[in-house]
Amino acid sequence: MDNKALRGMGKNLNRLRMAMGLTQEKLAEKSDISLRYVQQLEAGQRNPSIATLVNLRRALSCDFNDLFKGL
Repeated sequence: MDNKALRGMGKNLNRLRMAMGLTQEKLAEKSDISLRYVQQLEAGQRNPSIATLVNLRRALSCDFNDLFKGL
């Protein structure tokens, strides 16, 4: 993904997390990834694997379309 897409996905991730009332720490716990990794994803600094995206989708009870909206 390019930087613009990563930043957009990070914004979507942040929006979805906030809508669920989760802290970054709680999302990290629910999705079985580190807090630092969640922070880097939301900042658009990391390119997540498919496995990570699946874990995030499950933790946020959303569709993949929600994660990639507007990209």
